[in-house]
Amino acid sequence: MKEVLWCFKYIKGKTLRENYKEVYKLLTETNPVTRMNIDAKALLNQKNYILKAQRITTVEIYVE
Repeated sequence: MKEVLWCFKYIKGKTLRENYKEVYKLLTETNPVTRMNIDAKALLNQKNYILKAQRITTVEIYVE
């Protein structure tokens, strides 16, 4: 979960917008074996679920 949010935060800081396709590309380049069965849209849904359900605290997101 932290890795997904980190990728979104990294891409947003790099491009000043939240492009989920770029996040998917970054995630698959850094870890080609993990999350093999997830596509870009499902990755966006996963991020939204994590934030909505408060699965990770705000402190955990910004500490890294």
